[in-house]
Amino acid sequence: MPFNTYFSVYNRRMINNLKQFIAEPLGLVAIVIVAYLADFIIPIDFNRFGIHPRSILGLFGIPLSPFLHGGFGHLFSNVLPLFVLGVLIRTYGRGLFISSTVALIALSGLLTWVLSSAVVVGASGLVFAYWTYLITTAIRQKTVKTIIIAGITLLLYGGLIFGLASFREGVSWAGHFSGAVAGVLLAFIMPIPKSA
Repeated sequence: MPFNTYFSVYNRRMINNLKQFIAEPLGLVAIVIVAYLADFIIPIDFNRFGIHPRSILGLFGIPLSPFLHGGFGHLFSNVLPLFVLGVLIRTYGRGLFISSTVALIALSGLLTWVLSSAVVVGASGLVFAYWTYLITTAIRQKTVKTIIIAGITLLLYGGLIFGLASFREGVSWAGHFSGAVAGVLLAFIMPIPKSA
């Protein structure tokens, strides 16, 4: 096979793999952005559908909260890490990305529901959950792939650790902490298969 042909086939394969890795995380981010735009356009405050702590009706906010944001700055600060960390999780497979995302939303949302003192909206809990899931997985499994991905995670978003020490008004420490705990717990409950 001539070098040019080999390079062309390799390039196409790499582009197809890249498309696969970004499809679902990009879809997740698109839903977050569409929800924000709908909230901006429709004269209803969508944030009232967030997590209301320790209220039975507040439980309905658990699956909705990651898709709701309090403003453009709030949205902007979550979208890029949500996408990048989502892509890193997606490298382990589509099934794991979907199942871990659903489980992390549920677990971090439930913990936020228990710990928070105010209504919580935003994807930062899921961002923290992805972050600790990737790092804890590397610590537990110690494979070359998990260590490389955790290294990339820490290189890009090592500063998230300071978000756990942030008690600023308008920032949900409970959401960040709950997400971080959920990621650690899920790394034990749903370990990444060795074949991934």
